[in-house]
Amino acid sequence: MLGIIRVLTTDDVNVLEEHNSQMKAFLNIDGKTECISSQWNGIHDKQSEKLATPKIVDLAEEMVNTNQFSALTVSCAADPALDVLREKQSIPIIGAGSSGAHIAKAFGKKVGVMGITKDVPDAIKSILGQGFVYKYNDNIRKTTDLFNENAAQELHKTAIQLVNENVDVILFACTGFSTIRLKNYLKQHINKPIVDLIEAQALVFTSLN
Repeated sequence: MLGIIRVLTTDDVNVLEEHNSQMKAFLNIDGKTECISSQWNGIHDKQSEKLATPKIVDLAEEMVNTNQFSALTVSCAADPALDVLREKQSIPIIGAGSSGAHIAKAFGKKVGVMGITKDVPDAIKSILGQGFVYKYNDNIRKTTDLFNENAAQELHKTAIQLVNENVDVILFACTGFSTIRLKNYLKQHINKPIVDLIEAQALVFTSLN
């Protein structure tokens, strides 16, 4: 079983289980999701990542100690606490951002990255090197902004900016895009491969088995 760590605190069971549900639908993965506490806007900048890191480490420890999981994944584009967890834990630890970046590189040399932060997450940048173009939308800057009525339309504008840069593939740099099923929406409007971070995590997990 895959243990899924969400960095967005939520009381909405449907939102909490969304990544788990998508992995199950995509590759029939059995998973269980837990979220860290008191991060109602998720991780959206360096400060929020700093606050989340010790919470992720503690939650991962609790989950590993249950002996339920063959691997854990930190379902956040920034891969917060990933290196620490890999040093501390004996089971495989997956990161959403690094998983997606490696897959995106297989589609071509010029990767179009779209996210919600001012800068591309370091976990993605370190893998892509100089071979990417990054765009974000000023109206979508926190995970909770994704639940606004016009969020998909706003992010469509961002995707079009990347298409106009002649990128080979579009890589999501926010797992919240999966929560609102943004890939399904964009595929109706643009003809480019899209790497979704939830699907990327699922693909990496299946490669472990």
